[in-house]
Amino acid sequence: MFGTLDNEDANYYTDKISHLENEQLDFLKLSKEQITVVKTTLRSVNSTLLTVSENEKSLAKGLEEMAKHVNEQDGEIKEMFTAYSLLLTIKQTCHTIEQSN
Repeated sequence: MFGTLDNEDANYYTDKISHLENEQLDFLKLSKEQITVVKTTLRSVNSTLLTVSENEKSLAKGLEEMAKHVNEQDGEIKEMFTAYSLLLTIKQTCHTIEQSN
């Protein structure tokens, strides 16, 4: 049931233990590399999100300025339209008066 370890058995188990240790070292190396990849990816995503946030703020500011400008132009256009309408009404009235005379 219990035997003594001979030289061949010792070499076999030593090789298996060495192989296992090497596999564990490889696994640790791969794990560190994966962690580095994940960290780099997260930094890149974070940087992209910050850029998107800055762009959104810039876009919102630009849209507010555009809306303000459009509202100002709208008021001026309404004033011009009212003035032209009044002038047209006056011209039509004058024309009607001239025709009736």
